[in-house]
Amino acid sequence: MALKFCPKCGSILISQEIDKNKSYLFCDKCNHFELSKTKKNSKTSSSEKIEKEEDRGEGISKDKNILATYKHKCSQCGYDKAQILDLGIFYSDEDNLIMLKCGKCGYCERIGRKTS
Repeated sequence: MALKFCPKCGSILISQEIDKNKSYLFCDKCNHFELSKTKKNSKTSSSEKIEKEEDRGEGISKDKNILATYKHKCSQCGYDKAQILDLGIFYSDEDNLIMLKCGKCGYCERIGRKTS
């Protein structure tokens, strides 16, 4: 059963069964009601089939990141290009957090000052 909206106020109509043969659609806000035109044994869920959206752009840059232009060898997969990510600072007395993201596997490595 599809959702029905109140013609007066626009809120969702609620299905209520008064007797075994008839059910009504009722509005909580403005007390509008109308006879439901659905079958007696119909379910509340819709039987319409939802079509799956077509995948767009799949495979254009599937295995390699086009933003990976910095020359850096990945320690995980050995790919020779990485994307530079500057994540800024967390506190005013720290250096920027700079990460290198592999263009193939997505592994991130931190570069810059090493703290122990």
